[in-house]
Amino acid sequence: MRLFGKEEEYEDEDILEEEEKKLKIRDLKPENKRKRKEPPKPWGRKERSLILGVLLFTVLIASFLALSARDWKLPHLPQLSFSLPKLSSETIIIEGGKADRESAEVAKNNFKGLTSSLSGVYALDVVRLDNNFEYGVNERQVMQAASLIKLPVLATLYQEAEKGTIDLDSKYTLKNSDKVGGAGSLINKPAGTQITYRELARLMGKESDNTAFNIVRNLFGDDKINKVIAEIGMEKTSLKENETTPKDIALFFKKLWQGEITNNSDKEEILSYLTDTIYENWIVAGIPDVRVAHKYGREVHVINDAGIVMTDKPFVLVLMTQGIIESEGDKVIPQLAKVIYNIEKVR
Repeated sequence: MRLFGKEEEYEDEDILEEEEKKLKIRDLKPENKRKRKEPPKPWGRKERSLILGVLLFTVLIASFLALSARDWKLPHLPQLSFSLPKLSSETIIIEGGKADRESAEVAKNNFKGLTSSLSGVYALDVVRLDNNFEYGVNERQVMQAASLIKLPVLATLYQEAEKGTIDLDSKYTLKNSDKVGGAGSLINKPAGTQITYRELARLMGKESDNTAFNIVRNLFGDDKINKVIAEIGMEKTSLKENETTPKDIALFFKKLWQGEITNNSDKEEILSYLTDTIYENWIVAGIPDVRVAHKYGREVHVINDAGIVMTDKPFVLVLMTQGIIESEGDKVIPQLAKVIYNIEKVR
């Protein structure tokens, strides 16, 4: 009997195991759907497609922002364009003698050789002041002017002085509302400081002083300054948008040199303020021991430098950039200035 009792005990245990197994089997009846706990499902096609789409969108946005920051120009590649085909941004040289054209081609090829492997757009414009022969690369492209926009404001100040509407030696009283951060030392002066308009001009030239620029701009207003811009012939220059082209900047310096913007006395004063500035590490660094009256400007991904190189055969040199890596620009701009100078001095 004890043996049979033991066997019955084992039978009871087997029955319990079977019941437990049955309980572990999912109840798939629809009416019991809420009672059962569904195991997590693996990602299906929709989920995988969604994640892939998000990743692709992120990559595209990052690529778009990176390209736009470089003005659609990557190393060793041509600049991308999303507009209708346009005229070449490079001057087709049809004027001047054979020697002029040949030296210009050498200069342009050297310029392209130094910049084609860099990010962003580099532009060049050169005007030979002894014969008005001009050549360039990307010189018609509208670019950020940065502090080059101060040039027509300087011109307006001196033109108004020549008309007698303002005395350059009269004094202006500085206000806190005049102050603009960035370049220049005038922002550090206390409100109530008196300064002559001639000194404001000097600060705009020597230090690219933003506060001095703001004072003169507000004094005459944008309409008057825009009129001066138009009279000079700077067709693609916008004071409001802070935009210009290398060709417009070259035209400014050419006309300033030829006495078509101010009288000779004022021209020399403006040129003196543009000489020996606090920004001598770009064009001037590449052209040692030669006087250069120039205007420098810098913004994020932008380095511009332009002026008159006063050799025996003086010439205007404009170097502008957009969307560049600034450390690259800091290195290559003196090299570009040196290349152009070496070609121009032996022509």
